[in-house]
Amino acid sequence: MIRFVSVEDAQAIQQIVVSSLRYEYCTVDVVRRRIAELSGDDRCVSLVWADDKTGEVQGFIHALRFDTLHSEGGWDVVTLAVAPESQGQGIGRALLERLEDEVRERGGRFVRLNSNVTRTEAHQFYEHIGYTCDKVQKHFVREL
Repeated sequence: MIRFVSVEDAQAIQQIVVSSLRYEYCTVDVVRRRIAELSGDDRCVSLVWADDKTGEVQGFIHALRFDTLHSEGGWDVVTLAVAPESQGQGIGRALLERLEDEVRERGGRFVRLNSNVTRTEAHQFYEHIGYTCDKVQKHFVREL
């Protein structure tokens, strides 16, 4: 079952982030706070895939509205992650398809995402379900 994220999902999401993405810095408190802060923001979509029988969260997707002065609006997938033991079962695909439906309902023209160059299995997955790589770029950041 796919549903919108709730604060009660914070611990499961944190565990998926650490186990799947290896973002060891991620804490339950931060996830809980960010869910609360972003709830109700129409420029944000956060969905979880939960097992129909147990209710256990096995994956999630988080996307943000992307608008510029020079192009039609779309959505950026910020995070898509599935618990390692649940990968290969169609959960990632289902989450992306549900996000695409939500984006269409909100008038978005595209869904795009970035994936670290080292995540070659993820690249194969995205290409397999119809996403294409249209750009290679460097990512710059300055901590404030």
